[in-house]
Amino acid sequence: MPGIHWLDVHPSAAGAALRLALGGWGHEILPGPGPGSLVIVANQPEVSLIPEEGHEILWWVERAEPEAVSAVLSQRPGWVLLQDRPLEAAREALLHLRQRDLGSEGWLRQMMHLASLDELLRLVLGRAIRLSGAAGGAIWLRRDDTFFQRAGDGAFPEAPLPRQDAAELVRRGEAFLLAPSQQLGILRLVEPRESPERFLRGFEDMEPLLLNAWQLEESRALSFKDDLTVAQNRRCLEAELPQAVRSAATKSEPLALLFLDVDDLKRVNTSHGHPTGSLMLESVASTAQRLCRAHDRLYRYGGDEFCILMPSTTSQGARKLAERLLQVIREHPLDLGREQLVISLSAGVAAYPEHANGAGHLIERADQALLQAKKEGKGRVVVAG
Repeated sequence: MPGIHWLDVHPSAAGAALRLALGGWGHEILPGPGPGSLVIVANQPEVSLIPEEGHEILWWVERAEPEAVSAVLSQRPGWVLLQDRPLEAAREALLHLRQRDLGSEGWLRQMMHLASLDELLRLVLGRAIRLSGAAGGAIWLRRDDTFFQRAGDGAFPEAPLPRQDAAELVRRGEAFLLAPSQQLGILRLVEPRESPERFLRGFEDMEPLLLNAWQLEESRALSFKDDLTVAQNRRCLEAELPQAVRSAATKSEPLALLFLDVDDLKRVNTSHGHPTGSLMLESVASTAQRLCRAHDRLYRYGGDEFCILMPSTTSQGARKLAERLLQVIREHPLDLGREQLVISLSAGVAAYPEHANGAGHLIERADQALLQAKKEGKGRVVVAG
């Protein structure tokens, strides 16, 4: 077996385990950088850690933000693996590196084990803007016959695009299809200085990556949908909230979480029956979905609880939505034929990083604010202190 160079920037037990495994697989461990393959053990991938020597690098790291991965892999061919991955994954990565199985967009090909579809789209958009010299841009993904903006820098309105409008933009050369075989989405750029052919050729290589990520998201969506309402379920929140916090931290933007509770639902179930209670939940979810922005996410957290995840939003912005929602719900009673049933909601608001330092902490603070709203008499909004 050929030798592998080894650089322990931040020694760890996981690093020691990988080194032992490499020896067991027959590799000679060569201390320090050198020609050939190099393993770097570090807290996270950093461009400043890339030595002059080393044809390709296997990064064995504790954490890795997509933007950091993109940066190091655009500088030197390599593979980034988190230290909680099985050791066999490192063995396979080294094999691919030696075979140069990276493709023309190898830096992006290695992102799939780290990036969600949204993260991948942001990287694609950023790369398109850089290669074309554009002033900005956005990406819309198709759902049925409508395209919804999923990545953007504010250069274009977030309004959905009917399929015929998107097709007309492509026909006029004002938008470019992503994964044309499936019409996955469209890319729009503001005043690109370079011809689109250069970056469109790169996107052809990315098509399988985008489709895989999209199909994974679609399959997850089926298991993340609430059985009763238009909302997503708690499992979906637990999967998406850490990604949203990570994105907010990367972009230094606020992220708000709004918890809602349908007041006295148990009493309604007892006095009017569970079907009426279900109608109340459906009404609340439908109204909340209608008042949310395109990039807000609505979840059913429990039996009578909903929550709304609001990117790029402060606690005061979330409070305004909560107050508006409580007002609209209160002013539109549930029509039961011979009776108009008024629905009351209580709401709790918390924001990252204003009130919380992570995903779990954000849920805790928003839930505490909701409990305080219930204690203060229900039908009101409380922001975490």
